[in-house]
Amino acid sequence: MNTIDNPDSNPNPSLNLDLRNLDCMELLTSLPEESVDVIIADPPYFEIIGNDWDHQWKSETEYIAWCDAWVRQCAVVLKPGGAMYIWGTTKTDTFLRFKLNVMNVISSLEYRNWIVWSYDWGGRTKKTWPRKHEDCLMYSKGNEMRWYPENVEVPRKVTKNIRTGEDFGRGKVPTDVWQQNNHTTSREYCGWHPTQKPVALLERMVLAHTVPGDLVLDPFSGSGSTAIAAIKNGRRFVGCEKDPEYFSKSLKRIEDLIEHL
Repeated sequence: MNTIDNPDSNPNPSLNLDLRNLDCMELLTSLPEESVDVIIADPPYFEIIGNDWDHQWKSETEYIAWCDAWVRQCAVVLKPGGAMYIWGTTKTDTFLRFKLNVMNVISSLEYRNWIVWSYDWGGRTKKTWPRKHEDCLMYSKGNEMRWYPENVEVPRKVTKNIRTGEDFGRGKVPTDVWQQNNHTTSREYCGWHPTQKPVALLERMVLAHTVPGDLVLDPFSGSGSTAIAAIKNGRRFVGCEKDPEYFSKSLKRIEDLIEHL
């Protein structure tokens, strides 16, 4: 069947949605090996956000050990050739150590890109260069990666080949710097989650590595944006959110935005 078979967590079976109110390791250890086509994860950053969930580890060493556990299990459930995206921040060096001491030591994972989400909105300091970006690591399982660039092409500023005068006939693949504002006035914006990512960027990740019917995993679902990006484009979604309030609010947000975005 197309819908993930977990009716207790699925508010609308027609959406191909399986979102569970669980800890990430509970979900990951319940999934079959090599069953997921793409993983998009936005985990706690470790002492960056003011919320309690970003301060639950006694030390960075403890946090890195926790990351090692869930990333290894992600690698188990990811199909060969599948892609894994992990959001983070370089406000501190923790994300750098996460890359070097977790991602780079798992032999099945191959480093692909360091993606920068650039934006130009919100308040800004006058004391130094305003920080207006977030970071995302991209890895594949194995040397070969499923890749559908035609799904994510963007319009060219120059439409004709300067040397030949011929039309290019199609767009171009975006670089690894993605410009996208997340305006507080947009319909998709939710003020109750501090690290919400734009649906358009998550759609780009989904479309670049999957075809309709493929399975997208988000082990830290948060506001539900990855689920929206997947379901909107005919992909199946499985994920979890440990916080009961985020879980409940995200279910309502998913159902609302799927019909309007």
